[in-house]
Amino acid sequence: MTTVLLLCSAMLVLVAVAIELWWGAGRRERQRVSLQHAEQRLAAAPAVPTLAGTTPRPPATAVAAAVPRGLPWDDVLQRAALRTGWGLPLLWLVAGLLLAWIAAARIGTGWMWPITLGLYALVLGVWISRRILGLKRKLLRQLPDFLDNLVRLSALGNSLQMAFQVASQQVSTPLRALLDDTLSGTRSGLDLDRALSQAARPYRLDALEVLAVVLGVSIRIGGRSDQILQRMSDFMRDLEQAQQELMATTSETRMSAWVLGLLPPLCGLLMAIASPDFFQPVLHAPLGHKILGGALALELIGAFLLYRLARSL
Repeated sequence: MTTVLLLCSAMLVLVAVAIELWWGAGRRERQRVSLQHAEQRLAAAPAVPTLAGTTPRPPATAVAAAVPRGLPWDDVLQRAALRTGWGLPLLWLVAGLLLAWIAAARIGTGWMWPITLGLYALVLGVWISRRILGLKRKLLRQLPDFLDNLVRLSALGNSLQMAFQVASQQVSTPLRALLDDTLSGTRSGLDLDRALSQAARPYRLDALEVLAVVLGVSIRIGGRSDQILQRMSDFMRDLEQAQQELMATTSETRMSAWVLGLLPPLCGLLMAIASPDFFQPVLHAPLGHKILGGALALELIGAFLLYRLARSL
């Protein structure tokens, strides 16, 4: 029975990988076609005459096409302020499999493999989402001061690009890393707005996209960008204050929802690991299967209702 459950778990993992590859096939094909189109345009573009001893500036399409795509989960890890690459996902996978093996060996049933892996993935997802939310809040908290410095330097007569470069040296992490990536993109040949949009893509912040649009319009068309940036800074401060008041008002309800939603499955898992003999009838007796199924259904219904309650506030 345990061997069959292990084979079923392996098949589910393979099916999940196949579904991921199938969903990503269309995106990879669009990227390949876009890259071929960019290469054809670059090959057909006429040569730009340059002065002797100077290096022609690469077109923006060539620079954007040369940027490495990275792994599929790199954007999520970067959004959570974690190290990108294969290291952390492999470490999490090994830890989850080890924990599931300990739980299955302790209780003596293969059903603990999917249950433990599911709870482990849930806890890991909650932890990563909390880190992503915390990083977004830090970025939004640092942006108004950066915009104020940008407006002040622009009012002193500096160009927008120079003001952006000087103001980026006066901020701390995590915004400093994003601005450094933006300046690195400008040194590679991208315009300031496109470099900022590319560096801010993993973070998915509307404020950064709006800032990139304002910078692009100011660079290409002109106008009083300092007034727009000042209004953005004031609006972001007011929005942050309103969000803090809302979070302070609803923090107790949201925390209660998380505790009530995660406490029953975690307590059940800990009880099963601590006292396997007490938990054996639930896993082997027909009545225990019905009780376990009913508890799972009630847990899903309760988690959904608590989620709707927390989202409505």
